[in-house]
Order: sequence, then C-alpha cells, then structure tokens
Amino acid sequence: MILTDLGCEINATRGCTNACVSCNHASTRYTEEYFMEPEVLKRDLDVMKDHIRTKLLFCQGGEPLLHPKIVELMSLCYDSGIAKQCGVLTNGKLLKMMKDDFWEMLATRKMELRLSCYPDLSPDVVPFVQEKAQKWGFFVRPQQINAFMPLFKKVPDGSTYHGCPWNRCLTIHEGWFYLCPLTAFFPKQYMNLDEHIDGIPIKDMTDDRLRNFLSRDTPLETCKICAGGRGQPIPWHQNKSKDEW
Repeated sequence: MILTDLGCEINATRGCTNACVSCNHASTRYTEEYFMEPEVLKRDLDVMKDHIRTKLLFCQGGEPLLHPKIVELMSLCYDSGIAKQCGVLTNGKLLKMMKDDFWEMLATRKMELRLSCYPDLSPDVVPFVQEKAQKWGFFVRPQQINAFMPLFKKVPDGSTYHGCPWNRCLTIHEGWFYLCPLTAFFPKQYMNLDEHIDGIPIKDMTDDRLRNFLSRDTPLETCKICAGGRGQPIPWHQNKSKDEW
C-alpha cells in the first residue's frame, strides 16, 4: 500500500460550460462529449483502493455537474476509502440546478465543494452556495481565478517535467492511471500519439509498479509540448469558436 499526500482526480466529463483558453484538461464546450460510466469508475477504484491512499479524491471535468450521475460518482469515490477527503470541483454555473441528493451527498459524506470563480460567474452564486453549506453542513471553498498558466510550448527534452505544478495531480481515467490530467488527454488530442502512452494500466497494478511510476524522474511524452506552468499568466478569457480552440 502506497501512502501519499498527493491529490487524485477523476474526470467525470470532458465537456464544459466554459471554453477557457489554456485549460489544462483540454475540456471546453467544444470537446467531444464524454461521460464516465459509474461501472467503469467502480472497477478502477476497486483495484486502486488496494494500492494507494491519497490526501484528496475529487470529481472534476470538464464540468462535472454536467454528468447526470454525478452523485453516484461522488458516492463511489467516497466509498472506495482511497482518500482522506473527497469532493467535487465545479465552475459553479450549474449549482442552482442541483437537486437535494447532491447537497445531501456533500453533507452526509462530509465532502468538500470547491468552486472555481471565473470572472463571468454570476455574483449571486457564492452567497447561494454558502447558504446551502450552512443549511446542509458541508465545507465550500470558493477560489477566484482571473488567469491561467500558459499551456503549450515545444520542449524536445521534456525538461518542464521537473518542477511542474501539474506534476503529480494524479488521475484515474478509463482503466489507466496518470501522473497528471494533461498526460491523460494531450497525447491523443494534440500529438497524434497513443492516448495511453503516459499512463499505466490499472488492471495490472501492483504496489511496486505504482511506486516506481510515482517516483519516476524521467519526463513524459506530454512534457514535450507542455510549458510546465512556466511563463507569464494568461488573463482568463474564453475561445470564441471551435476553430479558435
């Protein structure tokens, strides 16, 4: 069993209500539709729970609240016992549409609601969520985001791997385990490479294989096109069309 203070995430969707420039999950309203099946997540978590304990396990996206079964996914994350703290990360635009089972899940499982507050978020959303948190008894963490780090850069030796803030944002996705969300999506989308080139298969997981993967000191293929969080922040704005994205 590997014990770590790192966080882990599952990407419930690829689509989003936003189209943020420099999204490090390559998820926008123009992304091809994808919804994680609860059966697939349970299969992966049932394996990983025998090999790792993390500080966090969050449902993310894309925009996770687009998923019609987001409450079931949240429950599976919590029931796996993998993390000290489970929760969901959202841009908040759909929170007013969520039903009581969502708020009840947050409350009864003591989950955390992380709210990324982009400049176009309606100003009444944060007070609305804070009122819900007080009523139901869960923790909400609003975070104002006005800029994204630059995403793309040609780095033939992949040296941005070292010191990258996204490195070790562990990701469980469709039967594979990744060191960061970029490596789960960028090889296929932007490099014309095997989508699994930077991951390891969950079905064959062992403690030794996981330990070696977590401690690797050689760059990943995705690092060859990644700025690694370096450079001047980009003021938050959205792509205006699919072609621009």
